[in-house]
Amino acid sequence: MSGLKNKIVVLTGASRGIGAAAAREMAPDGPHFILCARTPEACADTKSAVEELGATAECHGFDVSDAAAAKAFVDGVVAAHGRIDVLINNAGMNVVGPVDEVTPDRFQAVLMGNVMGPYNLISAVLPSMLEHDSGSIINITSARAFMPDRFYAAYCASKAALLSMTQCLHFDLAETGVKIFALSPGFTQTDMVAEIYASPAFRAQALSPNQGQKPERPAKMLAWLAREAPADLAGKHCEIQFNDLTLRAGLEDF
Repeated sequence: MSGLKNKIVVLTGASRGIGAAAAREMAPDGPHFILCARTPEACADTKSAVEELGATAECHGFDVSDAAAAKAFVDGVVAAHGRIDVLINNAGMNVVGPVDEVTPDRFQAVLMGNVMGPYNLISAVLPSMLEHDSGSIINITSARAFMPDRFYAAYCASKAALLSMTQCLHFDLAETGVKIFALSPGFTQTDMVAEIYASPAFRAQALSPNQGQKPERPAKMLAWLAREAPADLAGKHCEIQFNDLTLRAGLEDF
């Protein structure tokens, strides 16, 4: 797959941060975006922005961790548009804190959002993609899968699971025309990061949030993966650093 003209692109977590930046980056290609957040109203600004840049778009609201809601959403998109060309699982969540503060329910909520959310959508979208023998799935993972740290048990565990799941699904899909990618954006200045740094205990342990990259950098990589779907990167851990991958994607001017 190369180019996004008239492609049906489902993007979760589209209301802000990397998701909104990626939508703006891809918009001049002329795709049709299915922008998703917990409420459709949350994506209104992103919709306006991408339409001004040459894309068409619609907004949907549902909880990705709800398997029934995810399937109903995908079934509706396929019924309306005939297919889904690109699924970008960008929605995610985090809780930080020591084990005596992060309750089992809160820990489970992170796993449901960051692991089961993507899986729910992948499970729902695959029948259509396999029928067309075409499609790209991009899961937003994290280098935190390999970087355990204080306060990060829920997030690190969820991203490690998501990365491993992505790599396993690559083997499941190896004999098909569907490709799946794992993209780790790196430390990025987003609203979620700002919320994490609101904790004085965490702020004392971590980097300053102003040391992170702006969302437009990982957005450019994400857009490149969506446009090109490079076969040699399917099933790999694509981590944004200053390396050959970022050179291929044209990121080095950021």
